[in-house]
Amino acid sequence: MVYVGLAALSAAVVLLELTLTRIYSVAQGYHFAFLAVSLGLLGFGASGTALFVSPRLLEGGKRRLLGGSALLFAGSVPAVYWAVNSIPFDAYRLTLEPSMFGHLVLFYLAPVVPFFFAGVAQGGALSLEPGKAARLYGAGLVGSGIGALLAAGGPVSGGPAVAVTLATCLGAAAWVAFTLKRSTTSIVAVALTGVALVIWGWMFPSAIDLRMSPYKALPTILRQQGSELAATEWNAFSRVDVVESELLHRAPGLSLAYMEPMPRQTAVTADGGNLTAVTLSTPEDAEFTEYLPQAAAYGLVDRPRVLVLEPGGGMDVLAALHHGAASAVAVTGNPLEADLLRQAFLDEAKVSREPRVRIVTANPRSYLARENDRFDLIVLSLRDAFRPITAGAYSLGENHLYTKEAFEAYYRQLAPGGVMMMTRWAQVPPSEDLRMAATAVEALESLGVRDPGSRLVAIRTLQTFTLLVGEAPYTPLELETLRDFAHSRQMDLSWLPGIAPTELNRFFVLPEEVYYEGMRRLIDPEQRPAFYREQPFDLAPATDGQPFFFHFFRWGQLPDIFAALGKQWRPFGGAGFLVVLAFLAVAVVGSTFLILLPLAAGRGRAPGGAVEKTGGLRARAPLAYFFALGLGFLWIELPLMQRFILLLDHPVYSFAVVLFAVLVFSGIGSILTERLGGYQGRALLALGALAFVYAVAAPQLADAVLKFPLAARVPLAILFIAPLALLMGMPFAGGIAALRTRRPALIPWAWGVNGYASVVGSVLAALMALSWGFLWVMLAAGAAYLAAWALFHRGLTARRPAARR
Repeated sequence: MVYVGLAALSAAVVLLELTLTRIYSVAQGYHFAFLAVSLGLLGFGASGTALFVSPRLLEGGKRRLLGGSALLFAGSVPAVYWAVNSIPFDAYRLTLEPSMFGHLVLFYLAPVVPFFFAGVAQGGALSLEPGKAARLYGAGLVGSGIGALLAAGGPVSGGPAVAVTLATCLGAAAWVAFTLKRSTTSIVAVALTGVALVIWGWMFPSAIDLRMSPYKALPTILRQQGSELAATEWNAFSRVDVVESELLHRAPGLSLAYMEPMPRQTAVTADGGNLTAVTLSTPEDAEFTEYLPQAAAYGLVDRPRVLVLEPGGGMDVLAALHHGAASAVAVTGNPLEADLLRQAFLDEAKVSREPRVRIVTANPRSYLARENDRFDLIVLSLRDAFRPITAGAYSLGENHLYTKEAFEAYYRQLAPGGVMMMTRWAQVPPSEDLRMAATAVEALESLGVRDPGSRLVAIRTLQTFTLLVGEAPYTPLELETLRDFAHSRQMDLSWLPGIAPTELNRFFVLPEEVYYEGMRRLIDPEQRPAFYREQPFDLAPATDGQPFFFHFFRWGQLPDIFAALGKQWRPFGGAGFLVVLAFLAVAVVGSTFLILLPLAAGRGRAPGGAVEKTGGLRARAPLAYFFALGLGFLWIELPLMQRFILLLDHPVYSFAVVLFAVLVFSGIGSILTERLGGYQGRALLALGALAFVYAVAAPQLADAVLKFPLAARVPLAILFIAPLALLMGMPFAGGIAALRTRRPALIPWAWGVNGYASVVGSVLAALMALSWGFLWVMLAAGAAYLAAWALFHRGLTARRPAARR
């Protein structure tokens, strides 16, 4: 029953970690997956320290230690969820109110408590029965993989409260497995736990309802007079809210020449942000769409076949129908948003049925990989909210819609004479707008287009920057049509082949037409490198290996950032990238302190020559071995989770599938260690080599199988990860077995050191991915495993010196 208990507790741990990513995403705007993993491992590391410093915890026996820890875990999970909901942390006020830093620490560190108790149970089991380390460690890993699958399935679809309830019940089930033997009593105990949680949620609904920053889009629009929340739906990876409001008027880039009232709209938000609008109008009455910058494309193509990617509330679909599109295909990765689009365009009770419209629920990249049709117009909708750019408050968001490889895929899908159109928010100095243009230019060059400038047109409004990319060079007639459109709609042309200086900066006048100058230098391959270097922000294109489109940070921004502290009102003061560095500093300081703490404690209590057993110089090599294992494991796991977002369509699916594959097969590898104990060195060498191979092979796998249905991509991803994961499970169990015969007192400490390394490694993985891409994170993992191989032979297999007399 111990193995069952460890599996249930480990499943609860991973389910809680992935639930935290949803809580952070809704409450603060980003999933912070690396942070959820880091906090879990910090709890595990702290448990190792506790077991090492307080050996009395082990004296109570297996049933008392493991059962008590599981019970405390089960009790602390709902308490932590309540605490996270109650702590008044608000990222928007972080640099304006110093007290927010204290709330920030509490908000992010409160979840460590249940992870600590889970770590005590797992570390205690390893310490009490080191001879069964391979099976105990393996049971925990297999259970963790099951928890990952639970997170991708039903529980999180009901919202974080449902997932928290299930995690609590799993903790209670682990307590039952550790302490009780009668199956009837076990079932009753778990059932009573579930009933208690339901009663708790009914009596205290405010503790269940997830709170978010009052400055996010959803709370902001609900504060408007006459606004009413019409619906809230959850699925495994998003929360979608629909708000009825008479005051909503949303049409980014709408010309000032349009003087008529806007049709009534309904607001739609995803995770409380990224507000878009469903326009309650028939296509025939949607005259306002003629005054959007996107309307320029319809003067170039007649009755086009239109593809709209991530349409949000469907304004670009409405525009296509109004302009007489022969057909319109809208592709969205969120089933909840797809249902809203079907109601808007295919429900006879609201608008006339439009057989020309097809709503597809799929990731746009995977849809294009398997789609054979060609389109006359491909529209990449302005799906994201306006984001002021300073130091990258939104740096961490992976986005595979705006990478160079994505633009190449869009362009290849154009029919002869077709147009690709995309819109971003305009900001000065330029940031996402010109990064979009740079991506288009470099994608065209990669596809063999020698003169990309002849196929580009840029239209600027007060708010937006729209880029039209032609499948062929624009003809003189098409250029004249675009000139007439911009003039009649009072919009500025920032680039057009052969544009004259007198045609620039006519309506929304800038002190300098930085967009024209930027486009001119981007198009010239000789001037482009210097242009990138001279910009205050990093404008080089994002790639699938580094898909952080909103990461613009450069170290030269630091003086401006510090000068603006206390004066900016935006998430993290705009310094999202620096917040990651702050997390790294906290992780390093905390981990160093808690690693050195047991060293001092070991010296203080060890009599005579016993220092050799617990601390001192002789402990460095074996502990460094476990530290290297912690780094290597996370530096493979996290980049695979991020890399496979493209392959598996959504972050939650990627995290769940990768965690399942890595943890389950690592668990199997750990169990096999008992029979293959003499192959630890070879396994480490193989891991070092395979990390380099997988770093190159992972993107090749994505390209090869992206066209397959998701149901086929999931098992292929698992099969791809399985060989590497099998080897990843062997070194830890083998190291514990070696310590058992040479330095058994170090086992709890080794458990803690491995956890601390993973804490630091998870934050470092995020920073390395932002700065250099996923490839380099996995190369670093290979180096860590090769270092572990050297340490294994030096500190764990070397002959132990005779004790002093």
